[in-house]
Amino acid sequence: MSHSFSHLLGAAVVAVAGLSQLSHAQAQTTVLDFEPAALVGLHFPGNSFTQGNYQMTTLLDFGTVDVAAALGAVAPSGNATQFYFNSNSGSVRITAVDAVPFNLNSFSAAFVPLDPPSPQTTVIVARGITMGDVEVLSWWNFASSATSSFPFADFTAAVALSNLKSLDFYACSLVGGLTCTQPTLNNGQFAIDNISITAVPEPSTVLLLTLGVLALGLRHSMTARRSQQ
Repeated sequence: MSHSFSHLLGAAVVAVAGLSQLSHAQAQTTVLDFEPAALVGLHFPGNSFTQGNYQMTTLLDFGTVDVAAALGAVAPSGNATQFYFNSNSGSVRITAVDAVPFNLNSFSAAFVPLDPPSPQTTVIVARGITMGDVEVLSWWNFASSATSSFPFADFTAAVALSNLKSLDFYACSLVGGLTCTQPTLNNGQFAIDNISITAVPEPSTVLLLTLGVLALGLRHSMTARRSQQ
């Protein structure tokens, strides 16, 4: 193996290591738990608030950040901490402050019925828009309850909810196995907490770093060969 080729091979190894380290550094997971005291209170449609690197915007109807006791008889069970509640047929949108794409890993949610409750079956929906402007939809059944208080349950996200630039959570009807085909009639109330999101590195950034390290390795190899001549 020539001296120059061994240097180039070494540069490639360094580039791969750098790629791995960059991916690890940028693939940071954040859990939106709504615990900061500054988030507590009423959020009207169009209002935004942030936690960490993520901005959350209330859409269509008002939302609140508080504990279960603030919701009275229909408050969800199984969560003693602060969470986000979206009223009626509202939704909440999540975006990254720095516009870095992200993946949805998991979240915790509970149905919050009307009082008196509606007979309509309702599900929790996640609607993502990818960096390529493709819409991705997934939905899950809420945990059931025989009372007006529904329990929080943990949900794992579909693999398709990846490389997102925005993510909306909302609740909608489930009729005949089809979602969102009928109006919720203000029955789309839900509580959500512990939204686990992982930022993903930009492919262009990773490529530029790799090419840069390889270029340095090639330059070093050529310099060494000239010195030998």
